[in-house]
Amino acid sequence: MKHIFYAKLLLMIGLISNSLFSQEIHCKLRGNVIGENSKFLILVNERENPSHNGVKIPIIGGHFEYELKTSFAEKYSLIFENELDAYRPISFFTENGIVEFLLHPSQEFDKNIIKGGMLTNKMIAFEKEQKNIFNSKAKPFKRELDTLWNSNGYFSEAVNALYEKGKGLENGEELNRLYKMRDELLETDKGYTPKTWLLKNKMDSIQKIVFDWQNKYIKTNQDIFSYSLLQNTVQQYKQVKKNIDLDFISNLFSIYSKKYPLHPYTKQIREMLNGIKTIKVGSQFIDFSAPTIEGKVVKVSEIVAGKVAVIDMWASWCGSCRVTSKSYIPVYEKYKDKGFVIVGVAGEYKNTNAFKIAIEKDKYPWLSLIELDNENGIWNKYNISNSGGSTYLVDSKGVILAINPNAEQLEKFLGELL
Repeated sequence: MKHIFYAKLLLMIGLISNSLFSQEIHCKLRGNVIGENSKFLILVNERENPSHNGVKIPIIGGHFEYELKTSFAEKYSLIFENELDAYRPISFFTENGIVEFLLHPSQEFDKNIIKGGMLTNKMIAFEKEQKNIFNSKAKPFKRELDTLWNSNGYFSEAVNALYEKGKGLENGEELNRLYKMRDELLETDKGYTPKTWLLKNKMDSIQKIVFDWQNKYIKTNQDIFSYSLLQNTVQQYKQVKKNIDLDFISNLFSIYSKKYPLHPYTKQIREMLNGIKTIKVGSQFIDFSAPTIEGKVVKVSEIVAGKVAVIDMWASWCGSCRVTSKSYIPVYEKYKDKGFVIVGVAGEYKNTNAFKIAIEKDKYPWLSLIELDNENGIWNKYNISNSGGSTYLVDSKGVILAINPNAEQLEKFLGELL
């Protein structure tokens, strides 16, 4: 009986703690813009991709206002529409009341002034302290990297050659092919000059110290602002994993998920952590369901059962993804009658128009499903929420054999298996 009482008490504490952040929040955004030509600000939840989500807020006479209603206190950002690619988010937290902004162009980002509620003010104080502690350590390396960037000494000759080939090309298959080659190089030291690679490693060593400092803060200061820091760390894990202690992050999540069981961060982080730990060579793929263009919901495990399969996650807007997918077509035609299948799922936003055009143009001969507006959380489950897609080769028992194999590697696997 005592155990049941304590279990109920813990659940009640969690629900009470969560309820403090789950009542409807009325947050008024009000601000002035100085010296910026953009006509709109994009308002986006920081859990989402700003390139495909968000609300456009007009800037009229250097002024903007917006009434934002949310169910939870969480981190949002404003981004000037003409600076989406630069991605300098102006962040704040949704809290009852007014958040005031005085905004400047991105090159004067540090002049921005934000006045909000408790969580926003905590964020500002945290970022200020972080800069005071670590900026002086990183500044010399950043300065050298900037010099290399401006002198064409940042990327390797191979990457620079690809950029030269791409000049003057409009969006098309050849440009997408070059992008894919570039991205593959940039995942290794072959994408950079030796000097750049050395400086990046030095920056990584500083970044590890920053993450350690931040994680101690998250453990000590348990609130929604700290939870947003944890969410961001997990979301960018793929890029910074060598500087992150995954066990420590998992333990932090265990604490926060109990404190805020219904908060959106909890569901997203749980899915991403599961993907980080599960999606690797030698592990079982994560099953999911998604609809066809006709609306029929398909469970992937039922399609790939007993077969060697590629689960191809792509997007109409991801050129390198489509280059990979199209390169698989000859391999598919060669092995489709020998126990091999491909299932494609496209991560799309707002509507399926671009998906239909891509399917018609690329002529994939296999089943194509749609993940619209992250409805099923598939990209989170596979820990690829910051990318257009990824491909997974699985055996007849659903065990992952390879991640992102090229067509030549895929054919070699199939030649040995079938």
